[in-house]
Amino acid sequence: MGSINDLKERKHIFGTLLTVDEIPDPAEERENGDLLNFEGGDQAIADKVRHEIAVANGEVVKIDSDDESEEDGPPFTPTELLDLCQQLKTGCMQHGDPQLSLNLSSQLHLFRARLR
Repeated sequence: MGSINDLKERKHIFGTLLTVDEIPDPAEERENGDLLNFEGGDQAIADKVRHEIAVANGEVVKIDSDDESEEDGPPFTPTELLDLCQQLKTGCMQHGDPQLSLNLSSQLHLFRARLR
């Protein structure tokens, strides 16, 4: 406790001194629930910090999820999906790379077969 009092006298510790019981369990850590969620140990903490740094640097875009559906309107009917597939196929054949258009056309054909 002498070292702590010495720091207080030198104005290196500000505010009220912690008691002996508070030193190993500061109130700030009790209030921060995020610290309790790292069940993976040190590696999980390091991964979380790296992720937060990447988000801050703009390398990762943080997307807030919500419980609501992301669809703005009612779901597509099978007939509407068939029409959209045909429009997409036609547009790709007119404006896209021939090989990629052929691959997409094959996938759309399989998708349309499942819709029917």
